[in-house]
Amino acid sequence: MIRISILPLLDVQKVIQLIKKDFVVDWRQQNPIAGILLYLASTIFTSYMAFKGFLSLEVWNALFWIILLFTAITAISKSFIQEERRSLYYFFLMRPRDLINSKLIYSFIYLLAIAFLSLIIFTVLFGNPIRNYQLFILNLILGCLGLSSAFTMISAISFKTSNRSVMMAVLGFPIIIPVLLLSIGNSSQILDGYIWSQIQGNMLTLISVDVIIIALTFVLFPFIWRS
Repeated sequence: MIRISILPLLDVQKVIQLIKKDFVVDWRQQNPIAGILLYLASTIFTSYMAFKGFLSLEVWNALFWIILLFTAITAISKSFIQEERRSLYYFFLMRPRDLINSKLIYSFIYLLAIAFLSLIIFTVLFGNPIRNYQLFILNLILGCLGLSSAFTMISAISFKTSNRSVMMAVLGFPIIIPVLLLSIGNSSQILDGYIWSQIQGNMLTLISVDVIIIALTFVLFPFIWRS
């Protein structure tokens, strides 16, 4: 009988330590966090002033995902840029899979916190059109997972290039399009009152896209990191 264990593939203790390190670094360098919160609040408030507090369901949904998208770019694009001084240290002491695991988990938690904060601000300013909270939150979690994984992978690739901002834009657009189309389409249908059986296919497709992005990240990152 052949036993397959995931323990040799993942050092849980190191992953947790790396996640804690990212949290401590971001907490000590409060300027990036403050900048992201200011960007999020000011963008939503500007939209509120522009639309005078009233939004149709379609506009509410579009604005929510547009703001979340650009906030995600701002928040996650720095995932590997801030590791420039520690890259040689990681190269000798960390396995690539442990490093990328920690980045994926931390980026997902970070973006999910931003998404829920954005949802709270939207609810306060524009009201709450959500009928099916469970389905909307599930779609939001899957969308955040796809966006955070895609931007983490793109950040890792662009980190090794001389022109990082251009690479982020060139690589990011085609990767995030499927996630955005599915997430926005699902949330629009959920706001219209659709139930699970009516959007089951789209939700499963979104899960598949997330899995593909994460799998590609695991396959490509060791080669990128060792190059």
